[in-house]
Amino acid sequence: MRLTIFSRVMIAQSTLIALILIVSLFALSKLNLVSRLSTEALTVDTTCINEEKRLLKSYLAEMRNGEKFALLRDPFLFDGYEKNRYDFTDSLSRVASIIDTDRERALASEIAAFHAIYEKALTEFFAGAQTDQNAKLVVSEGIVERINELIRLREQSASDKIAMVRDQADSAATVMFWLTLAGIAAALGLAYLHARGISRPLSRLAREMRHVGRGEFTRSLDIGGPSEVKELAGAFNLMSEELEHLDRLKADFTAHVSHELRTPLTAIREGTALLLEAIPGPLADGQRQILEVVRSHSERLFHSITSILDLSKMEAEMMDYDFTACDLRELITGSIEAVDLIARKRKIEVHANIDGTLPMLLADERRIRQVLDNLLSNALKFSSEGSGVKVEAHLHKDRQVEILVIDSGPGIPEEDLQSIFKHFYQSTNQGAKGQQGTGLGLAIARHIVEAHNGRIWAESRMGEGSTFHFTLPVHSGWNTG
Repeated sequence: MRLTIFSRVMIAQSTLIALILIVSLFALSKLNLVSRLSTEALTVDTTCINEEKRLLKSYLAEMRNGEKFALLRDPFLFDGYEKNRYDFTDSLSRVASIIDTDRERALASEIAAFHAIYEKALTEFFAGAQTDQNAKLVVSEGIVERINELIRLREQSASDKIAMVRDQADSAATVMFWLTLAGIAAALGLAYLHARGISRPLSRLAREMRHVGRGEFTRSLDIGGPSEVKELAGAFNLMSEELEHLDRLKADFTAHVSHELRTPLTAIREGTALLLEAIPGPLADGQRQILEVVRSHSERLFHSITSILDLSKMEAEMMDYDFTACDLRELITGSIEAVDLIARKRKIEVHANIDGTLPMLLADERRIRQVLDNLLSNALKFSSEGSGVKVEAHLHKDRQVEILVIDSGPGIPEEDLQSIFKHFYQSTNQGAKGQQGTGLGLAIARHIVEAHNGRIWAESRMGEGSTFHFTLPVHSGWNTG
């Protein structure tokens, strides 16, 4: 079952949100751990170390004042001794309330026991009794050693926590980096798959629509993708079938009507010719003028019908071409001579610039002449009186002959350049409204050039004239002449 575009977007967005949530929760847990360890290191361990240092300082001051008082009996020293003893007891109780390991608790108990022994010995010494100085010294050293060990243990605990904070931070940074990298990779992968799943069928559909726009209606799409895209492809296929049917009906109707008109029109032409030759009898001047008008319009209508029939054959790929060796220079010269009277009447000079190295071409001479005649007629039709028209022919290195017909007319709007080769197309250029024909000449020229494996196109700038190009391939067997 194909997922819809909405489902794909929701799955992709939900996956990205889940990845972001996982990364955020992991980062939050690591931040909480680092915060807790940092808080313990800064509050509990630092406070405990400070109290333990205060405990050591109080004991040393207590011992110093007590020894001095025992020798000097100075009441001031005794007051100092009492104060230091109180500070020691207070510090020891504070330390006992902070420490949280069995070893530290054991040390605190030993310190309290040793201090009681030391106080008893010192009190007896104050009363004048003889005491064992060595025993008292051992007790004092035991208290100092245990306090220092408390300080060392707590400093080690703080150091371990700081190291753990650093390790956790490094670990979190590494994991976050890889999670972020994986998330970005997953996001790009999902985005690519989602975009490709939609863009590829749409791009193919756009290409097929361009073909339909060029009149190639026999297009059928069978593409995968989201259900909306498949539905759009189905609508496109239906549209192509309907357009093909309508185009076939139009072509059949045009060909049928043209064929039916051709027979009576031939009779009209022949009858007019007989009348003008005065075979039935002499004509008055007025009668001859009317017959001349009838003949002129009959020839014009006959030419239009012939063009329609030719175009119908070309579009049905039923047109026969007689490919023979032909001299392009002679074709161009002949086309220029054919329009010489029209050019002189409008005082337009027609110039030719033909390479001297043009080879013989394998082409249908009559049809290529038809292309040249059409382009030259259009150039003269749209050029102003007293201007000029140029015909150029050049051989390119890729063995293509390019023919250019350059006029000095009003130009073609840019939006019309791709459409002027369609049949029955009329330019939107207001300056050419009075010069428009049937709109078949350029369409026929395109079919003829493409049947010769060539290409035809136009370039133009408004107010600066137009240039029509078409190319013809040179057969590998021909040499330049």
